[in-house]
Amino acid sequence: MSNIKKKDIGKYKEVIELFDEKTGEVVRLIRFKHPNEFNRFLEGFNAMGYPGYGWRYGDKSKNKESNE
Repeated sequence: MSNIKKKDIGKYKEVIELFDEKTGEVVRLIRFKHPNEFNRFLEGFNAMGYPGYGWRYGDKSKNKESNE
């Protein structure tokens, strides 16, 4: 077993939605726990250039309403 302690990275949680540009339908929600993960996603997404798909910040108020 490892005795390595996890470092508290704070409460950073970024949520983005991947969506189909033609229909506007959300294909996937992605949650990031650390800003570096989010930055790596942006670099990769821009480099790959997924045709027909886009991303936007997740609407937190919409997510709260759907959970109620």
